[in-house]
Amino acid sequence: MKKLAFPVLVLALGAGYFFWLKNQPAPESQSAKLPEPKMVVDRVPVEAASSGVAEEVATAEEELDESGRPLWSESELAKEFLHENDRLPVDLKGETYLEIDVEMLRSLEVGDYIDIDLPGIEGSYDAQVGEVEQHASGNKSLQVNFLGQARLHGATFTIGKNSVYAQLNTPAGSYSLEAQDGYAWIAPNGALISNHVEKHDKDMSSEAERKKTWNDNDVPLNDFE
Repeated sequence: MKKLAFPVLVLALGAGYFFWLKNQPAPESQSAKLPEPKMVVDRVPVEAASSGVAEEVATAEEELDESGRPLWSESELAKEFLHENDRLPVDLKGETYLEIDVEMLRSLEVGDYIDIDLPGIEGSYDAQVGEVEQHASGNKSLQVNFLGQARLHGATFTIGKNSVYAQLNTPAGSYSLEAQDGYAWIAPNGALISNHVEKHDKDMSSEAERKKTWNDNDVPLNDFE
């Protein structure tokens, strides 16, 4: 009986050690390591960010171009139209013919910017609308200031249904402009005055016969009331 007790004791101790060893944590070199959590960074992808910046710059440039677009451009078509429709004063001299953006001119409000490029003058004037007057007849008047210039330099536009009249005073001289249906002429006032005096010197003399030279049935050049 004593002979069997020793082997049983050894087996019992061995089984106990086995279960104890099984429940022990594995050595550091053998234990499974969980992956370290990665830091999440909330950022816009490089391509998307670059695209957004490019779009913003493009939009700003478009707005700048839109706010500073020119009012007119030189045009042979305007010359043909005004001559064919007899829309020119008899004493016109030194003129340049233009196609003018009447609808854009009509839409201008106080604070709006425009570019004014006069024929025969290098460069252009940056201008800003200073005053707007809406008349009961539907006509509209604009007072435009030339930025960086003296207060006496600027332009006055009167826009009717189909006509535009303007006086422009610049450091280089003053100009008159008339437009019909988007076609205009512009000329230096000095040339207009000179030609007017030359043509009417004889008629201004006391001996000159006074005759009516117009027809009351003619349609006037302007549509202002």
